Amino acid sequence: MLPSSWLTLRKACKRYGPGRLPRADRPDIGAGYAAASAAVFVTALFAIVLSVDAVRTASGDWIVSFLFPALALPIVVPSAFFLGVVGWRLAPSSSSITGIILGGIGAIATYLVSLVLVGGVLTAGAVFSLRGATLMEAAEVSVGIVTLAFIFTWWISIPVGCLSGLVYMNVTEKAANAT
Repeated sequence: MLPSSWLTLRKACKRYGPGRLPRADRPDIGAGYAAASAAVFVTALFAIVLSVDAVRTASGDWIVSFLFPALALPIVVPSAFFLGVVGWRLAPSSSSITGIILGGIGAIATYLVSLVLVGGVLTAGAVFSLRGATLMEAAEVSVGIVTLAFIFTWWISIPVGCLSGLVYMNVTEKAANAT
């Protein structure tokens, strides 16, 4: 018998969360959705933290502080989804420890995949630029952006990644045991 908290969480994911998305019943795709959901949560939480800080300090830039992390969503969410799917396929074990470890590694790896995506976009911009930006400048900006993102968000992204992995592994393990 499933504990009521896990059963409630499982039902909520199926009804309102990523469980209703296409192919979410497949464990690897479900892990990708769990990782992408964690990335959305971390980005939204960081946007709120920046906005509250801007309001608290009366800097007047609270809208910019809230919207700036939104620029990361098109890069971070697909990166996290991809890594969630790959992580499940490489280590399909459904233990809590595996979930915590893979969630943390996935959160860190999301920064690296994001670096590749940002670097690719900026490199393409440098190659086709009429302003004369060099490839070295594109690489420096890419590394700088992702480094700053890591410095500012590691404190929330790694714990949320670990928690997301733990929750997903427990929900899938309990679901597999219930059937």
